[in-house]
This record gives sequence, structure tokens and C-alpha cells, in this order.
Amino acid sequence: SPSLMMIFEGGDLNCAMHHLVCSLQNPFEMNSVATLLIQESVRESFVNCVREQIQPLDAQLANHPRFVRTQAKLEELKAETIGGDPKTVPTNATPLLVCDLTHSFLGNGPTGVITMHTFRTPKEATQVNKKETLKYSSVSIWNEKLASAYEICELFDCSVFMLNCFNVDLNPILPAFEANQNDVKIFKGYHYETLMTNHKRKIIVFPVGTIFAN
Repeated sequence: SPSLMMIFEGGDLNCAMHHLVCSLQNPFEMNSVATLLIQESVRESFVNCVREQIQPLDAQLANHPRFVRTQAKLEELKAETIGGDPKTVPTNATPLLVCDLTHSFLGNGPTGVITMHTFRTPKEATQVNKKETLKYSSVSIWNEKLASAYEICELFDCSVFMLNCFNVDLNPILPAFEANQNDVKIFKGYHYETLMTNHKRKIIVFPVGTIFAN
């Protein structure tokens, strides 16, 4: 299943960008980012930096039937997209961020692109994301304020939340999660916990040493 990424002002933008660009270049990989929610105040500078890092897709990906279908649909919808520099990245082989459009417009299953939505507040982010029909395997939240990130975990209908990290191994906490038990573990530099919020069991993971702030 794909993942959702949320980026806030003050989050580790460089680290988030690294994982986002990897997903742009490998859009059909397991757990790759399918949707990006980004805070308005950092959107422009972040997107400009992402654009500079985009490389042409491998021929196999650029010619993937789903990606070709998505490109045709984007053209038909006259959608706003962000790709690599056309001087170095051919338009038919560029990874794409698609602005303010949901995956449901682009067909069923993986589309080969990342949809991007802008928000101002965490509450607005949840409202924006309700338009997306995808089921995410995890939500990756980049925010220096862990307390705020915990609030988001309550608002989103997903089981796995990774705060300031991405695609971390969940094996240390899965037995407790599957047994429906509250638990906390520290393993290989990560804090793992499983807890109930809004009558739903969730997993939260973050790097040890991250500061709790309000």
C-alpha cells in the first residue's frame, strides 16, 4: 500500500525531501509516497528544491502502462503538475507532483505520480485529505512539535504513524499491536508505541532523542 507524507514548517525538510524524491523516482515501490500534504508557508521553497533533484525515470517506469495512462489523463484534465527541469528531464519521462487533484481522477490502483495538497493548519490538512480515497499503509509526519504530531494521529484514519522518519521496520511493535495491547519499546534508535485513540489501535514510531514540544 502507498503512504501519505505530511510536511510542516519547522520539520526536517531535507530528510523529508530525500524520501519524497525516492518515491518520485520509484512510484510503484511498496510504501512509496502517493500523497503529499504540505504547509503553505514552506510549499514554494520545498517544491523548488524537489524540482532541482528530479532525475528522468528509468525507461521501464516511463513506459509503464499505468504511468502512460496517468500522463494522458493529466493532459486531458489540464492539471497543474510539477516535474523536473525540461532541459535535463524529458517531459515524457519526468516524475510528477500533481497539484490539488486526487488520485480518484486518475484511475484505480497505483497512478505512478504523487498528488500534492496545501494546508495551513493540522485540522485543515485532515479536511483536505478526506478528498483522497486511497487507503494508506502509513502516515509520515515531519514536524518538530511531537505533541502536534500526536494530535494528527487522532485525526487521521490510519493505523501507522511515523514521526520524523519513514518506512521504519515495525516488527518490534507488531506482536503487541496484533494482540491489541498497549506497549512501548525502544529498538535500534526508535521509540515504538501502540495505543488506542478514538477507539482505534494505532502504532506511533519516532527517532529517540526527538524533543517533545507544544
